[in-house]
Amino acid sequence: MELLHQPGDIIAERYQIIDTLGQGGIGITYEAQDLHHCQRVAIKALSLRRMNDWKVLELFEREAKVLSQLNHPGIPRYLDYFQVDAPFDRQFYLVQELASGRSLSSLVENNWHPDELEVRRLAEQILEILMYLHQLTPPVIHRDIQPRNLIRQENEQIFLVDFGAVYESDRSTFSAGSTVVGTYGYMAPEQFRGQAAPATDLYGLGATLLFLLTHKSPADFPQRRLKIDFRSQVHTSAEFTDWLETMLSPAPEDRFPSAKAALAALRGEVQTLVHHRRQPAGSRIALKKTFGQLLIDIPPVGFRFDNLFWLGFALLWSGFLFFWTAGAILVGAQLFLLLFSIPFWIAALILISTLLFSVAGRTRVLIDRQSFRLQWQLFGFCHQVQGRTEDIEAVQLASSNYEINNQHVMVCTLVEGLRSHRFGSWLTLAEKEWLVAEISTFLGKNID
Repeated sequence: MELLHQPGDIIAERYQIIDTLGQGGIGITYEAQDLHHCQRVAIKALSLRRMNDWKVLELFEREAKVLSQLNHPGIPRYLDYFQVDAPFDRQFYLVQELASGRSLSSLVENNWHPDELEVRRLAEQILEILMYLHQLTPPVIHRDIQPRNLIRQENEQIFLVDFGAVYESDRSTFSAGSTVVGTYGYMAPEQFRGQAAPATDLYGLGATLLFLLTHKSPADFPQRRLKIDFRSQVHTSAEFTDWLETMLSPAPEDRFPSAKAALAALRGEVQTLVHHRRQPAGSRIALKKTFGQLLIDIPPVGFRFDNLFWLGFALLWSGFLFFWTAGAILVGAQLFLLLFSIPFWIAALILISTLLFSVAGRTRVLIDRQSFRLQWQLFGFCHQVQGRTEDIEAVQLASSNYEINNQHVMVCTLVEGLRSHRFGSWLTLAEKEWLVAEISTFLGKNID
């Protein structure tokens, strides 16, 4: 883009151009001296003659309008907005305080390698700015959170600049726009559809932090199931890596629900996220979901009419088998007759153990981003299976191997390749459906 001004030019008999700070699709930004107040300012200039789309002017005017209403120490203060008529042209100017310092992109270009603690401190400052913007009425969505638009002073204070893509949403959910704006690699997937919400800025922040940790554009990373696959290339704590992965979730509903929630999780001040579905009334299952872990604790069902009935039936049946087998042995029955009773004994033992577990057994399911573990406990005995989370192919309700009233009992099932891990057979159908839905949401799987 051709420059409108050169160093030394004076605009509106007040602002003297010192240097060019940057160029973008919505204007050219200069560093200038305010001759009236003897202070350095940033001036963004737009030429009507050089525009090829009226949408650019609309965005420029929106930026000026929004900035005039903002008041936050992390956002350079709005000072002025005016226009100057020239032969065959009209030029628009937006004046702000100058954010002294260097952009994060410039720092990285000069081989700055922040450690995890520094990146966390940066993230906290930026999230506090986003909290302010998103809690306004209507919420203000920046839509271009990226390293070039974040200025860091020597005292480590962060400024968010360039509101050229800013959007005022009249609701906290998604709003559709007619223009795709943002910076490739830092744009959330929904931005390609012209949509934006507060979670859109969280994705941009996550991508920015990834750039700081790796010195690579997020667009250069491989993807797995639409997620940026970065874990092998960062050397951060598991907790922070999980947090960053949540920020970079391709589906906005899988990111943190707000900048406030993201900040609380980053500081370790929050333990449980809001569930997507309501737990069935009366259920005693304890489900705790954080940004990187899902823990399910299924307590014993206890004595209920249905399991007492079947336990009584199983005991009577076992008693019958005992006397029948003992009688056969006493009268000297042939071996094949005794062998004939073995399948009935096995069935009775399976039924009794299943019923006992429903009365006194406890099931725990623990899933994080790397691994999963299922644990069954009964009378001090414990059995568990474990595997890799990425190997879970589906979460479903499946038929068990036994029936009640001529109907197969449905169980919650994790499908891991050739193995299927089943649990919760004696829960109510509503509880099973709820658990399958919660696990599926956490893993980003379809419910079969």
